Amino acid sequence: MRQIAETIVRFRNVLLVMFILAGIACIFTAGKVKVINELTDYLDEDTETRKGLDLMKDQFTTFGSAKVMIQNIGFEQARELAKSLEEIKGVTSVSFYDEDDEDEQEITDAEKLSDVYNDVSALFQITFDTEEDEEEAQVAIAKVRAALADYDAYFYTTVDKDDSKNLKEDVKGILVIVVIIIVLVLLFTSTTYMEIPIFVMVFSMAALLNVGTNFFFGSISFISNAVGTVLQLALAIDYAIIMFHRFMEERSIRDNDEEALTEALSKAIIEISSSSLTTVAGMVALMFMHFGIGPDLGKVLTKAILFSMLSVFCFMPGLIMNFKEQIANSMHRSFVPRIHYWGRFVVRSRHITIPIFVLGTIAAIFMSSKCSFNYDKNSVESKKLDEYLTAKREISKSFDMDNTMAILVPPGDYASEAKILSELEDIDRVESTLGMANVTVDDNELYVLTDKLSPREFSDVADMDIDTCRLLYRFYALKEEKYGAFLNGIDDFNVPLIDMIDFIYGEEENESFDFSDDISQDIIDMHKKVSDARAQLEGELYDRLIFTVSGPVEGKETFELVDRVRDIALKYYNDVYVVGDSTSDYDLSKSFLTDNTVISLMTAAFVLIILFFTFDNTIMPIVLVFTIQAAIWINFSIPFIENKDMFFLSYLIVSAIQMGATIDYAIVITGRYVELRQTMSDKAECITETLNQCFATVVTSGSILTVSALVVGRMTSNCVIASLGITLSKGTLISIMLVMLILPQLLYVFDGIFQKSYWRNKKTYV
Repeated sequence: MRQIAETIVRFRNVLLVMFILAGIACIFTAGKVKVINELTDYLDEDTETRKGLDLMKDQFTTFGSAKVMIQNIGFEQARELAKSLEEIKGVTSVSFYDEDDEDEQEITDAEKLSDVYNDVSALFQITFDTEEDEEEAQVAIAKVRAALADYDAYFYTTVDKDDSKNLKEDVKGILVIVVIIIVLVLLFTSTTYMEIPIFVMVFSMAALLNVGTNFFFGSISFISNAVGTVLQLALAIDYAIIMFHRFMEERSIRDNDEEALTEALSKAIIEISSSSLTTVAGMVALMFMHFGIGPDLGKVLTKAILFSMLSVFCFMPGLIMNFKEQIANSMHRSFVPRIHYWGRFVVRSRHITIPIFVLGTIAAIFMSSKCSFNYDKNSVESKKLDEYLTAKREISKSFDMDNTMAILVPPGDYASEAKILSELEDIDRVESTLGMANVTVDDNELYVLTDKLSPREFSDVADMDIDTCRLLYRFYALKEEKYGAFLNGIDDFNVPLIDMIDFIYGEEENESFDFSDDISQDIIDMHKKVSDARAQLEGELYDRLIFTVSGPVEGKETFELVDRVRDIALKYYNDVYVVGDSTSDYDLSKSFLTDNTVISLMTAAFVLIILFFTFDNTIMPIVLVFTIQAAIWINFSIPFIENKDMFFLSYLIVSAIQMGATIDYAIVITGRYVELRQTMSDKAECITETLNQCFATVVTSGSILTVSALVVGRMTSNCVIASLGITLSKGTLISIMLVMLILPQLLYVFDGIFQKSYWRNKKTYV
C-alpha cells in the first residue's frame, strides 16, 4: 500500500489531467445512454407477459388513445364537444354517446349514462389514427389539448407522456437540494472550509465518470438513471471524508504535506476498500434478482462505488496538494458537540431498551411477514403526482377505470375466436371484448367482419342494389375460381364479409369498377375499418383478442380471473398468451418470493463473510448483522401498521441497500469499541467514548443518506422512485437509531463472549 500510495502521490498531476480528460469524454457519452422507461421490459424473458408483449410489439398496431374527463359541463354540451373533437385531423373516433342508438328517454336515464356522464362530468374515449409514438398522434393530441384549453379537462394518456423528460426535471431539482444538504452537513463536521469544495469536486468527478460509462451498458433503467447519482453521493461520501481526515491527522504530526498525504493514502486505501465491500455486497446481491431492474441497478451502483473509490484514491490527492495552502488558511474549530451524556444514557438504560428491542424485533418480524404488496406501479402512492396519475385519480372518483388486456391465439380460426369472446362476455368483470369475430360493420350490428354473407345480405350492409351485388359476387367467384357458385346459383354463394370488402376495394383501386361517389366513399370507409381492425387484431403468427376488465388491476381475485381467461383460451388452442398490466403484475408476484429470499440471504451471507474476516470474530458479525436486519424488519413493518400496501420493488431494493450501506455505521462503532477496549478497562467508559468519537462519522453519512433519500421521495413525480426514496429514508433513520442505541448496549452485554470468539488474531481486552 505504501508503494502504491507513493506512486499515486508522485504522479498526482498526471492523474489529475487524466481524470479531467476522462470527465470531458463522459460529458459527451452521458447523453447517448438509452434509458428504458417501462418496468415490463425487465421482466424475465421466459415469462408469459414478456413473450406476449414482444409478439404484440412486432405483429400488431396499437393505436394511440386517451381518456379525457371534462368537469362542470352539461350533457348536451359534452355531446356537441365530442362531435367537434372527432373532426380533428388524426382523431379516428371520440366515444361518448351515439344519439342514434338511444331514444330521448334513455338519454336522461342516469344508469345508462353513468359510464360516460356522471357528477356533471363527461368522459371521452379518444382513439387516434396512428400509434402513440408517431408524429400524427402527437400533433392530434396537441390539437385536442388546445381545443379543451378553456375546459376543466384531465388527460389520462401515454400518447404525449414523457417520463424521461419529467424525471430529468425532477432530478435537476433533487441534485441541487442534495448538494446543498451535503455541503451543510460537511460544514458542520469539517475542520477546514476548503475541504468542502474539494469534496464537491471529487463527488462530481465520480458521478460524471459513472454516468458517462453507463454508455457501455447500452441501456439502463429509468430508476438507475434517476437515483444512481444521488445514491452514489450518499453511499460513497464516507470515502472522501475518511481520506481527508486521515490526511489532516498525518499533517498534524508531520512537517511535510507530501509525506503526510502518502501516509494517509496508504492507510485510507485499506480502510476505504474494507468499508466499501459491505456496500458492494448489497449491490451484488441485487444482481441475482430474476426481475431485471435488480441487476440493472446493482451493476450501475457497483460501478458507482468503484468510481467513487478510484476518484478518492487517484483524483483527490492532486486536489489536496494543489489546494494545501487554502486548506491551511481556512482552518476552523469543529462544530461537532461531544456527546458523553448520550453514552452514559445508553449504558444505564440497557436493562429497559434491550428487552423492548427484542420484543419489538419479534413483533416486527411478524408484521413485516404479513405486509401486503402491490406490483402495479400506477397503484403506488407518491406525494408529487404527475399529470397522468392526477388524471387517473380524478377520473376514478366519477368513473370506473377499465383495465385493458389481450389474448394472443394462432390465426385464422374465427369460429374459435368467436366462442372465446362469447365466454369472456359471460364473466362478470369483463366490460367489453374486441376481436375480428365481433367487429360489426353495419348500423344495426347484425353482421361482423368474419360473417359469410350472401349477395342479398351484402347489399344491406353496403347499401347497394341487389343486381350490383350479384355482379360483384360473380366477379369474385371468377377471380377466386369458385365455379361452383355459378352451378348452385349466385344468390346462395356466401363470402366472408372481410374478403368481399378487400376484393371490391382492390378492384376499385385498379379502376375495374366505376361506382358512384357515395358508394365509393362507403367502400373506402368500410375498407378503412377492416384495415384498422386487421392492424390491431391480425398478425402474421397470432391473432389478438382484446377485452377490458373492471375492478382492481391486481390482487387475488384479479389473478384468478387471469387464470380463468387463460383456461378459456386453452380450450380452443394449445398456444396462447394472456397479456396486460394484470398479467405483468401476476408474473412479478410469482417471482417476488424467490427474489426476496435470494436477496435477503445473499446480502446477509456476503456481509457476514466480510465481517468474519474484518473482525476475526465468529460472534461479533452475527450481532452486527442482526442489528441491521432488525432495522430492516422494523422498516418493513411500518406499512402493516399503517394498513398500506408496499411496492414490491421498494422492498427488494431497499432491503439490499439498507443492509449493505448502513452496516458501515455498525462497523465504525464496533471497530472503535474493540480498539478502545484494549486500553480501557471500564466497559461503560469505553462505550461512552466510542459513541463520542463515532458520532460525527455516523451522523454525517447517515443524515446525508436519510435526507437525500427523503428528498428523492418527496420531489419526484415518478411513483416507483418516490416509493424507493421514502422507504430507504425510513430504513436508514431506523438503522442509525439502533446503531447509536442498541448496538452499543449489545457490545456491552456480550463483551465477554466477544473476547473468547476471536478465531485468528486474538485481542486482549483490559
